[in-house]
Amino acid sequence: MVPNGSLNFEDDQFIESSVAKLNALRKSGQFCDVKLQVCGHEMLAHRAVLACCSPFLFEIFNSDGESHGISHVRFDDLNPEAVEILLNYAYTSQLKAETDLVKDVYSAARKLKIERVKQVCGDYLMSKIDAQSCISYRNFVNTMGDWRLLSKIDHYIQEHLLEISEQDDFLKLPRLNLEIMLEENVSLPNNGKLYTKVINWVQRSIWENGENLDALMEEVSLAKE
Repeated sequence: MVPNGSLNFEDDQFIESSVAKLNALRKSGQFCDVKLQVCGHEMLAHRAVLACCSPFLFEIFNSDGESHGISHVRFDDLNPEAVEILLNYAYTSQLKAETDLVKDVYSAARKLKIERVKQVCGDYLMSKIDAQSCISYRNFVNTMGDWRLLSKIDHYIQEHLLEISEQDDFLKLPRLNLEIMLEENVSLPNNGKLYTKVINWVQRSIWENGENLDALMEEVSLAKE
């Protein structure tokens, strides 16, 4: 007791202890009021914890007419292992995922609007990118609509264009990426190998994708300006 004053005490162990107990309650199914159904797998959790972590789930719970019962949320497009990883994160603040699961965790975090996890997973994927994987990564990020990562990957492609152009998947890049190939620091007329790749790309766009040659040339013209 402090003479003529107030008692001030901060328990440094309380939060860590409470978090551990909450996670233990989740794993044992005690006091859980949320049931997540993920591709046939059922996962129990606490509405308040998930609402604090996921704006997506907060919106669902907030509009749930049976807020005093058990909320049921179903996902048919997420990896159950990835969702379990996010549940552990929600209860412990620790994100632990094997490399081959990071994409799925990224997708789940995007769905649940857990932006911090989405960013961390995206940056991790960027740290693993190389000439062999960058196009597949680009396709994945493009489907996710993550323009921040897409810009970084396009910059990587630009810097490693010659090496990447040797891959068959190079010709599958969408037409908008012709602009990357025509940046000022790439001299097409003086690089026969890359020039051939661009010609092949144009031919593929015309023959397989039905692109209009005039439209492609307009793209080239705009990129050179």
